[in-house]
Amino acid sequence: MRKIRWYISPFLIIMIAALIASGYFYDCVIYFTTIVLHELAHAEVSVRLGYTLDKFVLMPYGAALKGDFEGVRPKDEILIALAGPLFNAVLAVICTALWWLIPATYAFTDRLVAANLFTAIFNLLPVFPLDGGRIALAALSIKSPRQKAYKRLKIFGYICSPVFALFFIAMIVYNKTVNISFALISVFIFVSTIVPDKNSTYRRLYSMAYLSERLKKGLKVCEIMVPNNVTLIQMDKMLNSNYYTSFIVVDENFKRVGKVSETQLEELLKSHTPLCKIGDIIP
Repeated sequence: MRKIRWYISPFLIIMIAALIASGYFYDCVIYFTTIVLHELAHAEVSVRLGYTLDKFVLMPYGAALKGDFEGVRPKDEILIALAGPLFNAVLAVICTALWWLIPATYAFTDRLVAANLFTAIFNLLPVFPLDGGRIALAALSIKSPRQKAYKRLKIFGYICSPVFALFFIAMIVYNKTVNISFALISVFIFVSTIVPDKNSTYRRLYSMAYLSERLKKGLKVCEIMVPNNVTLIQMDKMLNSNYYTSFIVVDENFKRVGKVSETQLEELLKSHTPLCKIGDIIP
């Protein structure tokens, strides 16, 4: 495995500092350890399946691994996504078993079990970009176009977000307590559903994986003519998982100045800003 770069959000550092100042140092250590182990499980399976990782990102709402997943198959993505929650569940079971064998371990593993169970259950929600959402999207993408699968998946987001909002309200009304976690989860799911990350590696990969499967039976190619002042992000939005796209770039007089394939566009998006004009890049 190549050396993995770590990125920790400044907001996460501030949040951890505030929690520690409030007397939650042990809880911070427990959840931080749980999340890191969760992502390392993803990393282990990714590497064993032949994919390269190079960046570990820690944010206030969780963590993510980034790397070269070009051409990932939906079945591989299911295994990678499932690895994290499965590891959390197994660790929780092992710790629980220790309670029976060595009862004294309960005193310092009870919160570890709770953290791992919560992380596993929460990540298995069928909402993108959580692991459950990735599993559902990969499964649906095996036999359906990725765009159609993603639209189906968004339905779960619209259902889960108000459910957690109702939990938050119910806690206030019936228990007279404010459970900020339910509110944050509701907002996170809602925002993830209505504002998907256009630069998400995984979203792009499902499309490429679906095209790779279609290629075995013959893949339809679509040519689209675009002006030389169109931006990379505008071209990216024209892609369709039902066929492989090739762009014919022309000037204001409709004279051909170049041709860019879908694969070449993917590479250009990695090396240039999304607002770059295609005419400024191709010779």
